[in-house]
Amino acid sequence: MKKVAISCDGGTVLPKTAEKYGVTVIPCPIIMDGKQYLEPEVNMDELYTTLDNRENLPTTAIANPEEFAQHFTRLSQEAEAILHICQTPVFTALYQNALQAREMLSEKLPKTRIEVVNSFTAGIGPITLAIGAAKAAAQGKGMDEVKEVVNSIIPRLSFISNRDTLFYLDKGGRICEARDWAKAEPANSFRAILEVNAATEGVFKPLARVKTLTQVMEKFLEIAKERSGDGQKLHGTFGYSRGAEERVSKLKEMLLSELQFDWLYAAEYSAAVVVHNSRGQMDLAFYTLPS
Repeated sequence: MKKVAISCDGGTVLPKTAEKYGVTVIPCPIIMDGKQYLEPEVNMDELYTTLDNRENLPTTAIANPEEFAQHFTRLSQEAEAILHICQTPVFTALYQNALQAREMLSEKLPKTRIEVVNSFTAGIGPITLAIGAAKAAAQGKGMDEVKEVVNSIIPRLSFISNRDTLFYLDKGGRICEARDWAKAEPANSFRAILEVNAATEGVFKPLARVKTLTQVMEKFLEIAKERSGDGQKLHGTFGYSRGAEERVSKLKEMLLSELQFDWLYAAEYSAAVVVHNSRGQMDLAFYTLPS
């Protein structure tokens, strides 16, 4: 039996990608044409076509406390403790539902310690934290040590994001402090770079406006350099949707040629993220560990 099982919200990456790093994902329901699907069941071709039409847009639902309780109960059969990492509660009630499930299980699973962590970020951000936690757990660290690792990363995590349009983020109600940019976008030719992490208190905030994809990648590199510290090794993950594969590959080359990374992974986003962003999304989450 493992000391600590690492769990993460759905709406980050496809489950098979998370499982590669020893992270279990609780699925996120997707509602299309009045029918509900779990993320692995969604036909991604149909999803992108529906989003392209910009009509009858799909939506996402969330796991309720009972579903979280079932999820935690399953994990309790393979681990002494469970660490669940949630996306920012600004966007969703997942964090509150996970906490409620933990309380529901306090008597049923008295010997299983369950900790729920607010990542203050979204998209690829929570899974980046979860990978860091999973690596610590794989070294045999107990809950206190693994949680300490995660808590030390959260204020150091940068999450920067660019997509082809802010339309879907705005329609999904997650645009936060970048709403003025979403309104200005149709009449102005620019590409928005946004940020959501502990520094922004878990809300999307405008970071930069540029004209071209080349400038987007240059700006991502510039920000990574500024925040890399004194030559410290970075740990990072790309999240992307269709249409952004080539730019992610190019930016990865740029980052690796100028900065030192302990690891830099890339993963295609799952349906729940695509619903709120559509094509051409490129996100980068990265951090340095304390000296």
